[in-house]
Amino acid sequence: MRDIPHVSPRVNPDVSRRFGAAILCTTVTTALALAAVVTAPATARAEANGKTLIERKGCLDCHSLMGRGGSAGPPLQATPSWSPPDRMRQYIKDPRSVNPGSIMPASSMTDDEIGAVVDFLQSFKDSAKAPEGWKPE
Repeated sequence: MRDIPHVSPRVNPDVSRRFGAAILCTTVTTALALAAVVTAPATARAEANGKTLIERKGCLDCHSLMGRGGSAGPPLQATPSWSPPDRMRQYIKDPRSVNPGSIMPASSMTDDEIGAVVDFLQSFKDSAKAPEGWKPE
């Protein structure tokens, strides 16, 4: 068998640094793109689920949403303008723990369902204002 001489290629340090930087940049860009792809649909699903829950759980019997529903409670799309998400979660779960005089019944929704409703309502945060006459409790 013939001996094959071992040839050690000379690597230019500058080329090596550039190659390493390119690999790192590509890896970071790919990770960020994947994170966006994974989170965007999950958020959209949660918001769609929240809207469905509002419609199915009877919230529109007393509240309106974009002009549809009842008028005994405040319009749901306006609640993010005065109520932070944690307070909204607690209020939906047990309204009287936040406001003892509330006429809203406690919710039978799970914590995940309440979270989906709050996520959906938060999507109105930058576009809705509290209607005149409605004040935080």
